[in-house]
Amino acid sequence: MRALVVGGGGREHALAEALIESGVELYAAASRRNPGIARKAKAFLEVPETEVDKIVSFAAGARVELAVIGPEAPLGAGLADALEAKGVPTVGPGREAARLETSKEFTRRLLQESGISGSLAFWTFDDLDAFAAFLKDADFEIVLKPIGLTAGKGVKVQGDHFTNPEEAVECAREILDARIGGVPRFLVERKAVGEEFSLQAFVDGKRVVPMPLARDHKRAQEGDRGPNTGGMGSVSMPDHLLPWVTKWDQQEAVGILERTVEAMRARGAPFRGVLYGGFMATKEGPKLLEYNVRFADPEGINVLALLEDDFADVCQRLVGGRLPATLRFARRASVCKYVVAPGYGTNPRPGGRLIVDEKGIKAAGAHLFYGSVEESDGGLAMSPSRALALLSVQEDLKTAERCVEDAMRFVRGEFEARHDIGTASLMEHYTARMQRIRGPPKPH
Repeated sequence: MRALVVGGGGREHALAEALIESGVELYAAASRRNPGIARKAKAFLEVPETEVDKIVSFAAGARVELAVIGPEAPLGAGLADALEAKGVPTVGPGREAARLETSKEFTRRLLQESGISGSLAFWTFDDLDAFAAFLKDADFEIVLKPIGLTAGKGVKVQGDHFTNPEEAVECAREILDARIGGVPRFLVERKAVGEEFSLQAFVDGKRVVPMPLARDHKRAQEGDRGPNTGGMGSVSMPDHLLPWVTKWDQQEAVGILERTVEAMRARGAPFRGVLYGGFMATKEGPKLLEYNVRFADPEGINVLALLEDDFADVCQRLVGGRLPATLRFARRASVCKYVVAPGYGTNPRPGGRLIVDEKGIKAAGAHLFYGSVEESDGGLAMSPSRALALLSVQEDLKTAERCVEDAMRFVRGEFEARHDIGTASLMEHYTARMQRIRGPPKPH
């Protein structure tokens, strides 16, 4: 089978490797020539992922039989619709269903109108005076979000990014003036208090098949300090839960995804692809922070490595509306950490060089996935973003974390990383904080 992967980051390298393990002939299209994907691809089209016509023509010329779209921007641009119209079955929702990610306002209104639990109180504004008047009466903490896509970096949280009404107005002014998210409008949500978890699921239009839970770490610096990023790393546990997430929490979150898929089908926009819910475990139960309409990055790297079923077969069942009730995932722990350009998240310095010893990384018990880098003079030139993902899957979290740290010794150059991801101290910190919020987990 000939399969196309769209996108050139670490997540897409993981997707490509999973497809190759299934025995496919790989084709790829991305704005940056990912070295790990390019060396395995029969052909690589170097083009922006939103160049729909060029990618469709490339897929047709290669007689591609399956497409898997990694990033969100081409989904918002209607790439899945165009590929399907050309007869290419595609893992990824059409433009209308992709609004679950491309418009945060659409998602909140859908949940509200459909009576789906787990949402948050929200308001929308395009006027600073109206927002300032709202703040005078608000006796609760809030979160500011641009309406559209921001690569995970546009959210402003009270207590972290602003502390008073004046600072909140300035954050809102920045969103409006710069049209962050693509429109001069922003969303205000009531702040949820708890601990985050990521739930990804394969969806064939009707059936929702959940994957193991994972925890993303968006803050750039250790101890969850610094600015938000696209994600510095992620972990998953052998029981497919997290220490601060009960089985009841997980089941409730799956139910929220299922009811959302039902609501989209009722609208005439069935969702087929991977639906990712970013949730907050709270005292009142799981609350949906946002939807993404594709594999998470980096959490997708974790779960793909745990999948024991044939990935290409799963994709074919998904696009054919024939997903099984369950899939098999290894009962092992995983830790993924990104190597990033210095200053990533605030003022990154591109152009730095890395030297990577792939054999050393493998010997340390880790897998290497190339991100936003280019091969240059025997090394790698970094972009302002995430350069390399190092992943280890082991019997327990402690061993997986140690293997990733050992593997990082085989990457030379000036870079930054979150060395605390997956450590016992950080996991215990999250668990203790959740226990303070709602007490020890109770059976339901």
